[in-house]
Parts: sequence; C-alpha cells; structure tokens
Amino acid sequence: MNLSNRTTRLPRALCSRRDALILSLAVFVALAPPTRGHAGGSGVDPSGHWQGSIHAPSQDVEVAVDLALDKAGKLTGTMSNPGEHISGYPFATASLDGDAVRLEVRTGGSGAQTFSGNVSADGKSLSGDFLIGIYSVPFDLQRSGDAQFAPSRKSPAIDAALSGQWSGSLDLGGKTLPLVLTLSNHTDGTSAGSWAAGDGTATPVAIAPHARDVTLTSTVTSAAYTGTLSADGKEISGTFSEGSLKQPITFRRAGAR
Repeated sequence: MNLSNRTTRLPRALCSRRDALILSLAVFVALAPPTRGHAGGSGVDPSGHWQGSIHAPSQDVEVAVDLALDKAGKLTGTMSNPGEHISGYPFATASLDGDAVRLEVRTGGSGAQTFSGNVSADGKSLSGDFLIGIYSVPFDLQRSGDAQFAPSRKSPAIDAALSGQWSGSLDLGGKTLPLVLTLSNHTDGTSAGSWAAGDGTATPVAIAPHARDVTLTSTVTSAAYTGTLSADGKEISGTFSEGSLKQPITFRRAGAR
C-alpha cells in the first residue's frame, strides 16, 4: 500500500500529514512487527527533553519528545519535528509500564502513529520502534535535560458571537476531512481556541479578533486561518493557509441551521 500518496495530501497544519514523522516511511519501510521494546524492568521516570531520530530507510528524521509525570503519576507529553516546523504537538495518549513507554500521535484521517520503546537502565536513552499500522522502523532518543513545554498562549477576549464550537471540512481530492474549531472566553479577560481534524488531537490556536474578523494561528504548526463572522452569527467564512496551500473553509456553528 502506498501510504505516502494518502498521507501527503492532507495539510500538515491541521493534521500533520506532511510531518516528517510519516514522511518517506510509507513505500520503503519493511513490513515487519516491532523488533525492539519489551515491557519489564524496574519503574523509571521518563520526564525530560529527548532528542534523536526516527530511522526511516530513505533518511533519518529528527524529532524531539518532551515528557512529564503529573501529580497522579500519569504520563503526558508532546513531540516536535523541526524540519516540518512542528513544535509541541500533544500526544493523544502516553503510557508508562516499568521502563516501557508508549506514545501515540493522532493527527486525523488515518489512525495513530506510535513510539513504542524502553528507557535504558541509566535513564539516558529511549529507543524502540515507530509504528504506523503494521509498518515499523526503529527510533533512538537521548535525554538532554528537563522537559521544554511552551507556556499556554493567551489571546485577547473575543466577541461572544465567536465563542462556541464550529464545524467545517476540507475537500481533499474528493475526500472530506471533518474539522472542529472551538473558541471560548475566560473569566480573566483572555480567550482560548483549538482545532482538530478527523480523529486527530485538538491543538491550540492563537486568536486575533478584529470586529467581525478573526485570525487563528496554530501554535504548534505553521498554519493560519482568517475568516469573517456572518451577520447572523452562524458562519465564519475565510481562507486556511499553510505554506503553499490555500483553501477556503466555512465553519458553521454547531447546531445552527
């Protein structure tokens, strides 16, 4: 199956399909089960900033992973791909079992991509397999310091008419990818927003409102959207852009007719 044709058609801004995590794996990777990464060993704390590569057959793909344990001991984290201008993409799920770590990336449209590996006994390296369905290639990461999570971006308050959940879609060569946009005001006079494509993880956007116009800029990719709220408050019509891609998108308020 030629996964590259399927994945690179999706704009990486909302669904990261051109993310180099997937780039070049599709056609060349061997059809094989994971070769490394077995649960077991004593419990470890994988918190920190990890840097290294996914070893795709055509080239190494540089990635960074930031992990932390919350007060309840639950693992959370993000991944970055400097080559594709992706920084701090949140994992859909993250789990720790002894020294075994499993990190799932969901960008929407075609299932999950997963880091499945183990932390070394000295806590300095994390290695295993990067999985896309039944395909796998090895990855190796080295701990280089504390986790580097970007602070939450604060946006100015928005008009109440913009607040709420909005739905739209992208037409990708005859295939439709649903999009969900969520905008809300906080009691401290700021606002927050996020968007998600298909079954992908919601990622944050910075909001710049101006009267009935609004510009949304992804804080984890190089994507942006500029639109105008309709007079009846039921639609936001505008243009989505990311790199050379420009496509009109109309978001409709959830429940609006």
